[in-house]
Amino acid sequence: MTELGKRLREAREEKNMSLDELQEMTKIQKRYLIGIEEGNYAIMPGNFYVRAFIRQYAEAVGLDPDELFEQYKQDIPQSYQDDIPQTLSRVKTRQQLSAEGAKWLDWLPKVIVAVVVIGAAVLVWVLLQHGAANKPPTKTSPKTAEVEKPKHSPLEQAKQKQPAKEADEKATNENGQQNEQPAPAMNVTEKRGNMATIEVASSGAFSIELSSKGTSWVEVYNTKGHTFYRGNLASGQTKTFDLSAESEVWVKIGRTLDVDMKVNGQPFAYPFAPKEEVYQKLHFVLKK
Repeated sequence: MTELGKRLREAREEKNMSLDELQEMTKIQKRYLIGIEEGNYAIMPGNFYVRAFIRQYAEAVGLDPDELFEQYKQDIPQSYQDDIPQTLSRVKTRQQLSAEGAKWLDWLPKVIVAVVVIGAAVLVWVLLQHGAANKPPTKTSPKTAEVEKPKHSPLEQAKQKQPAKEADEKATNENGQQNEQPAPAMNVTEKRGNMATIEVASSGAFSIELSSKGTSWVEVYNTKGHTFYRGNLASGQTKTFDLSAESEVWVKIGRTLDVDMKVNGQPFAYPFAPKEEVYQKLHFVLKK
């Protein structure tokens, strides 16, 4: 075992993280994770993958990969450009486009807007010309007759009812906002490693919302063996769970730096600072 492998393994064990959990978070095969800890890089597909897997392993256990690369550079094989497979990048960046293609892409929105504006102007002009041709000549009357509006016409009644309707809608919206479920009282009763137990005093309703700013492994399940969700939460993806019927719920988040949590619609502060404990296990105990 190399010094680097020993350092990574100790960091994983400090977080009470098994190799199976690490495999689920990083999507790196377990045999490669074992190879990294034992310094057996010969089983890897190439030097590029060795460095990439070490970086992912370090980030998952809360270590700085750049610092590790500098400190243990004698234990890590160097990567060359030839090692990088051509199919690794699935997205063709704008720099790979030809100069003419990029220039055309820059002009395309402007051309579309210009065509739409010109078309709208032509349509308005045609309608005006058509209306002027069909408009009958007007006669000037020496006197203008005054028409008395009925006091109880349907139009007048509708105008009188409009303010009352708007007032009712405003009151309904205000009542709706006031009826939003308040955040339950929560108390952290235990902290051990990267696990925290949280007692929740709830009036009945209890929901959790998870929104990801990056890509993070997430698992939500109860103590009865039912899993509500387990997998990677992609960037921009949001998952909401109604847990009102549960008494105990576990929430495991691989990268708390990339996941925002809300409880009953209110922001939730993690028991551990995400920069200090990236991977956190949260045990919610509902006291109704």
